[in-house]
Amino acid sequence: MRDLRQIHQIEQAKWDEQARREIDSLGGLKDPDFQSYAAHASTMRGIAAFLGDLHGQRVLEMGCGLGHIAVLLVRSGAKVTAFDISPMSVLAASRRARINGVEEGLDLVVAAGETLPFADESFDVVLGKGVLHHLDVSIAADELYRVLKPGGKAAFAEPMGMNPLLKFVRNYVPYPEKNPRGADRPLSYREIHEWGRRFAQFRIEEYQLLSMLERGLGFNRPLPLLRKLDDFLLKRVPFLRRYCRYVSLFMVKA
Repeated sequence: MRDLRQIHQIEQAKWDEQARREIDSLGGLKDPDFQSYAAHASTMRGIAAFLGDLHGQRVLEMGCGLGHIAVLLVRSGAKVTAFDISPMSVLAASRRARINGVEEGLDLVVAAGETLPFADESFDVVLGKGVLHHLDVSIAADELYRVLKPGGKAAFAEPMGMNPLLKFVRNYVPYPEKNPRGADRPLSYREIHEWGRRFAQFRIEEYQLLSMLERGLGFNRPLPLLRKLDDFLLKRVPFLRRYCRYVSLFMVKA
């Protein structure tokens, strides 16, 4: 088993390289704010409705990457702090914020999710997209809980790792816009519930069963028939939920 330092080195190197390739191509974002983006993003199901109005809220984004979501959070009127383990990603996020004219509304930090450099109960909202499965839940779950204010909300969209066919595709099959694999591990139900165990309210929603083909086949638009069929199957055959590609986690602190 690799220790945490080695995992961090692997992840930092991977995302530093990704940011170097993309930093010069960053531009203006079309979505007016986070709510607009999250309402139509295929891998942010339910998160916009759960978080509600973010104006004036102190928001932490975990694993900000190139800053797409962070910029939109500022446009939503939130007071935003965002971090990433990759210094190059934070540099890219800073450049994206400047290009989009929101640099003064965004605090960016290089940090790891297991050791958050923030005071207890600092944030009204914590969110992330595809970040929890990069972290050691036995450490990072307590950090997430610690920095969230009482009554605060946390929401995450994460890949699931219980579909053996999907696992094979992720490991061995090329497909459009596929991210390189590092030390990340898509989540099991045990890990999902470990993230939520301390919260007064916790629920999940699995999605993208058949409609995961939208990503795998490189479609640039949703396939409504597959999404409707997913909803039908997942409601009537709950066991199939474990084979979905993605899950949204919703948490409220007492």
